Parts: sequence; C-alpha cells; structure tokens
Amino acid sequence: MWRYLISIIKSSLFLFFVFTGAVVGAVYFYSDSLIRQPYLPFCVKKIEFDGNERIKDILLLKVSKIRYRSNIFSFSIYEVKKRLEDIAWVKSAIVRRKLPDTIYIRVAERIPIAILQSKYKLYLIDADGEILENDSFSAFGNLLIVTGEGAEKSASRLLNCLDTFPKIRRQLAFAVRIGKRRWNLKINRGITVKLPENGVSYALSILEEISDGNGFFNEDISIIDLRMPDRVIVTKRKQLDNDGSQQHRYSS
Repeated sequence: MWRYLISIIKSSLFLFFVFTGAVVGAVYFYSDSLIRQPYLPFCVKKIEFDGNERIKDILLLKVSKIRYRSNIFSFSIYEVKKRLEDIAWVKSAIVRRKLPDTIYIRVAERIPIAILQSKYKLYLIDADGEILENDSFSAFGNLLIVTGEGAEKSASRLLNCLDTFPKIRRQLAFAVRIGKRRWNLKINRGITVKLPENGVSYALSILEEISDGNGFFNEDISIIDLRMPDRVIVTKRKQLDNDGSQQHRYSS
C-alpha cells in the first residue's frame, strides 16, 4: 500500500517539474521572440537621422549601439544620447522612440570657426573652443588661424569683434594669443598689430581709420601698437630714429 502511494507521489512530482519546465521554456522563448523577431510589435525596423551634414549615418548608428530587430524598449534613450554627444562634432543630440518600430535621432553639429595651431599641428575649433576631429582642411581654408596658450577659448570673442571690421578681417593672416590676456594680429605684408587686453573693438576702429587715412598697410611698417587707448605706436622696418618708432596720439 505505502509503496503504491510513494510511486504515485513520485510520478506526480515528476509530471509537475516537467510541466513547470515546459511553461518556463515557453515564456522565455516567447519573450526572446518579442525582442528578436522583426515582424513582432515594438521591434526596431527603422532609424531616422536628422541634422547631420558632416557626420555620416553609419557613425551615428555605430556609436548609438542600437540594433535593428531589437526591442524598442530594450535600451535607454538617455544612454544613447550620452554616447552620441561624446562624438567631437556633436554639440547636442535628441533621441526619441516613434512607436511602434522607429527610432528618431537628431544631432546639432558643431560649426568650425577657426583653425588652432598647436605644437606644429592644426585643429579645427568651434565657438566653445572644442577641438573637432577632421582629416582634411580643404573645406575650411578661409578660417582664421589662431595660436598661443588659451587661443581656442578666446577665438570666438576676437572673431565677433572682427566681424564689424571686414576690411581688417580680409587682411589677417593669423592671430597670436599673448599671455592668455590679449592678441597680436599678423596681417598681410608681415605687419604685427598689438591689441590691448580690453577695448579690442575700439582699437580695431583706430586700426581701420589709420589704414584708410594714412595708408599704413602699404608702407614699410613692422609693428602697429594699439595697447594704449590714446595713442598708436608705429615701428618701421627702416630706422627713422633711435628707437625705430613713431608715436601718434589719438583722442577718444
């Protein structure tokens, strides 16, 4: 009698475990299918890219780590955004789910404003002073070259001032940041223009005035010193006096 009951109990336990295993396996298989099968709901079938002109779609896809046919809820939108914004050319990124099967990615690219020369190498920089990766400078030959410690962080302010003086801007060869405080401009014909630490726009207006009125850009000038607000100190390559310079006083 007892042997019969024990046999029944063992058989029941065996059937219970078999049934439980079958149910668990079915649930796992079904949930895995929801993630991987392209024809099931909420699987990524399309990824839309917007706003990228210099960054290729394939790079955005690779960095995002989003996989086609994966479940659209299987990854963090925030983490994808962070990975995309780690790309040097990406200023900001927006990532959205467009149910049932599309991911929308929009990036705002950084815009080069100048070329930084540092340690005999050239780099593109944007208005924030961020260095942008680039294999070729052929498309950016008209950008101003800046150099010197802190030049990348201050270039935007200098260029904003120069926008008001297009004649001077056209004659610029490059700009040198001095002591992280001020700029020296190198203009055509090899002239060095020393700008003050403050009042750059006023100094540039004086430079434009003397270039128009006195033709300084056409003479044998070596240095134009505008660091003092009430005077211009001009040094010629050929010695005119003992110190090789002439002072012109301007009233503000």
